Amino acid sequence: MKKILQNISGKFAKKDVSGSLKKKAAVCSAEAAAISIAIHVLIIVFAGSIVAYEYIKRQDAAFEGQNVNRPKLERRQLQMPVKVQNLQKKSRRPKVSSRMTSASKSALALPDMSALGMGLGKDGDAFGAVGAGGDGGAERELSSMGAAGSLGFGVSKVNFFGAKSKGEKIVFIVDTGKSMMVDKKGGYYTYQFVKERIYQLIGRMKSATLFNVMLYGGKYDPTVTAMFSSTLLPANLENKEALKKWLEPVNSNPNTVGQIENLGNYSPPFEYETEVGPKVQSWLKAAQAAMEQKADNIFILVPGWGGHDRPVDLSLREKWFEEHGWPKERRQRYADREKERMKKAEELLAKENKARTKKGLPPRIVSSMYSYKNEVKAQLPPSLPQPPQPDIEYFFDEDEIIDHLESVYKFNYIPTKLKKPKIHFVQLIAADADEKNDDGVKKLRLVTRSFKGDFDYLRGAKTMEDLLKYNDVLDEE
Repeated sequence: MKKILQNISGKFAKKDVSGSLKKKAAVCSAEAAAISIAIHVLIIVFAGSIVAYEYIKRQDAAFEGQNVNRPKLERRQLQMPVKVQNLQKKSRRPKVSSRMTSASKSALALPDMSALGMGLGKDGDAFGAVGAGGDGGAERELSSMGAAGSLGFGVSKVNFFGAKSKGEKIVFIVDTGKSMMVDKKGGYYTYQFVKERIYQLIGRMKSATLFNVMLYGGKYDPTVTAMFSSTLLPANLENKEALKKWLEPVNSNPNTVGQIENLGNYSPPFEYETEVGPKVQSWLKAAQAAMEQKADNIFILVPGWGGHDRPVDLSLREKWFEEHGWPKERRQRYADREKERMKKAEELLAKENKARTKKGLPPRIVSSMYSYKNEVKAQLPPSLPQPPQPDIEYFFDEDEIIDHLESVYKFNYIPTKLKKPKIHFVQLIAADADEKNDDGVKKLRLVTRSFKGDFDYLRGAKTMEDLLKYNDVLDEE
């Protein structure tokens, strides 16, 4: 029993000794960690004190100046005035000539756009020729925004009877000839509708948009081109009102249809080296003027392709008639008879218009007396055999016309890195006419494709209801 008790007491004794040792080891480890942390803190504080002491102790650097004796240079008399005077004697002032000429100076005032000048142009004439009609400085500053890097706040949308586009420099070109005023195309009513549409489109343009309007097809001079302005103008209120005053009298009187010779003010600044060259006329001449003003969109209203007369060697023509049995005397007899027939046709037209006047109707306008003569030929003296026509090209073809436009583009746009302008055509037709792809339409479409434009028709009518019914005049918002 005694042995059992001793064994039990011995086990308990062993257990108590090992537990106390573990507690002592844990206490020692904690004390060692605390001592280590304290030592590191003291080291950090000591090192920081040394750094702070050295920083505070450092003194500002001081610079010491030294007086240096430099030799004085004697002052010499300048010879510049003499050299400048000699240079002035040797040099000549450059001659300045206007590229555009105008028959009358424009009375239109341009707004102060100095705040809008962004300096995008590289030179003074980079973005538009300045005509004799006014100051083009403001026009150049604003039109420069239509070049590369445009801010876009001058862009306006246009829907000219279905030909749609948008741009910052827009020109409208309209034929004024009698072919635009015939009854079957709506006569005066349709032409007034065209003018009102132009007023409306320009009236809705942003004031930063530049515009112009040009007319062609003079009654006495088919080569005349009349420009509202010799430069593109901003679409501000003053210029819009001035345009209305300028355009309103055009074709408003039956006795003055096509008489725009008094408005003609465009003279080409030089001849382009093309087959057409100085023989440019009709809508082509007006389009040339618009491109010289750097327009980016050109909308042209025409009755058809038109005539672009080619120079003809009359001596070769005369030789051909002689060889084919049509001497000058025989052709003169035919010409005299046709003159007699024409006089009779004019009398019939005057009689018809007198009757219309009694009914309160406007006089009838015919595209040409030749067409009217064929219409009333049964009432005319009999005609003589018509001489055959020699196989001579009397007109420039579409390829030559496009080549001329390309040359005008390359000369006026490429040097200033302007984009190729878009040329759009609208052809005036009768309300009941078929939209045929005749030779004239094919040629017009070919031009529009070459200049990425639109082609559409304007159907003439005598009532506003029909004009709005047949034609696209919805403006995009």
